Amino acid sequence: MPTKLLATFLFLGLLCLPFLGLQRCATPTAPTGGPRDSLGPVLVVEESTPNFQTNFRPEEIVLTFDEWVEIDPKQPILISPPLELGELNRPQLRRRSLVINLEGLELRDSVTYVVNIDAAIKDLNEGNPTDNLRFVFATGPVLDSATVSGTLVTDFSGEPIENGTFTLFSNLADTAVTTENPTYFAQTDEDGKFTVYNIRPGTYRAVALQRNPSATNYFYDLKGYAQPQSAGFVDSLITIEDGTNEVGTIRLSPIQKPVRINAVDMTVNGVIRLTVNQAAELVDLEYSGDYERQDLNDTIALFYRTPTVDTVFAVRNGERVDTVVMEGQPGAVVRNFRLLRSPGSRIFTGDGIEVLLDRPLERLDTSLVSLTQDTFTARLPYTYALDSTQAGRITFQRKFNPSSRYELSFLPGALTDWVGNVNTDTIVTRFTADEEEKYGSLALQLTDLDPTSNYILRLVQNDKVLIATRRYVEKRFAYDVTYRGLKPGTYTVELLYDSNENNRYDSGDFLFGRQPEEVRRIEVEPLRANWEVEQVISLKTGGEREAVEER
Repeated sequence: MPTKLLATFLFLGLLCLPFLGLQRCATPTAPTGGPRDSLGPVLVVEESTPNFQTNFRPEEIVLTFDEWVEIDPKQPILISPPLELGELNRPQLRRRSLVINLEGLELRDSVTYVVNIDAAIKDLNEGNPTDNLRFVFATGPVLDSATVSGTLVTDFSGEPIENGTFTLFSNLADTAVTTENPTYFAQTDEDGKFTVYNIRPGTYRAVALQRNPSATNYFYDLKGYAQPQSAGFVDSLITIEDGTNEVGTIRLSPIQKPVRINAVDMTVNGVIRLTVNQAAELVDLEYSGDYERQDLNDTIALFYRTPTVDTVFAVRNGERVDTVVMEGQPGAVVRNFRLLRSPGSRIFTGDGIEVLLDRPLERLDTSLVSLTQDTFTARLPYTYALDSTQAGRITFQRKFNPSSRYELSFLPGALTDWVGNVNTDTIVTRFTADEEEKYGSLALQLTDLDPTSNYILRLVQNDKVLIATRRYVEKRFAYDVTYRGLKPGTYTVELLYDSNENNRYDSGDFLFGRQPEEVRRIEVEPLRANWEVEQVISLKTGGEREAVEER
């Protein structure tokens, strides 16, 4: 009997095991993983001081959120019109609430106050900020309701600026925009758009900033360590009226670095090289000597025929900011020639081929220049031209055979520069002539130009400027140009208004009150192989165009 009883218990135990396992699997546990919280704190209206009150003079404002929060010390909470906040009036946290103590502050009569909290409050767990949060109240019977809207973009590309700052100053003194926080401000969204709410009608100065991430203020701080990354402005004072006001698009320009000449090299015969602290093309120079200037990265090369005593000034906005004195002694080092630009491996040759040397060329000895085809050693005839606008550029012309490989050689002594130096080594470049049928042509006709203005015209493809297409258009009503040998694809015509006639694009300068030069871009009809696109672009019609394709 004991044996049978034991067997019975064992059998019943085995039957219960699956049910015990099921019971264990059904035991609830805390969930793990899941998406991260990406939302900022949400205001709990029922537990907060009511917003948008009139005839209200609060001694304390309490804003309670749905989670534990902290104050971002890099994002100030601003009250406009400005109040002189003492130590006891600094915003504080009390559990899940932001508390702003206004006790002892003198509030003006019949004024709408806006507490700009914006992104200054963030949750404890993920650091997600509040979004354009503001608390509004009026000490009189009416809440100011005027709004101002607009868009902030980068000056050259026109791309929208996200998290840019638009500001309005009721203090119209010139120094206010660089010494004190604004009366009103708003942040831009991902499309660069902003709206400032609850503005009192009146006259204001408008400034836009792309703030430094380390900044703790909302003005162009000249003395602080965290100056803005870029700035823009509305040319004149703006008048805000009741209702909706638009300021349009404001272009922000990068803050310019002070110009400094870091190094001077006069050791090479025929050239003086200045190394500057920024892109060489952004630096203006003043001098009395006769030089050919060449910019490359952060180096300015000044080529001369005869060394003379001279003073070179680096200039920014008409002010001389750095100086170099030339002693008039020729450099002792002689460097060999090199090519800065040569034909590609497979190219369109219908307009000839170009090479660009690293210095101005005085003469070319054609008896020492060899052009050969494929494996043949016989020299081929050609014509050439020295470019008068860019010393050192040579164009070679002849009828090139498609798919044939060519070699262009400059034998020792073929090249002579301005000071009489010659190449001592053989310089060789090789290329293959491509079939012209693989390429297309673009015939542009620009009309309704301003005859008092100069323009820089060029083509852009895939955000890359095609250097060889650059043309400088000086004071005319219309301009025609045909670009041959373009690869099939989509091109953009880029037209830069050279308002100060310095042969380059200039950004704006907030401190000098200068707006960026205008840039216009017009997409042309897609270009196909062995086709020509004819395009008429009228500047009066905002870049509208007519296009005709013909084989």
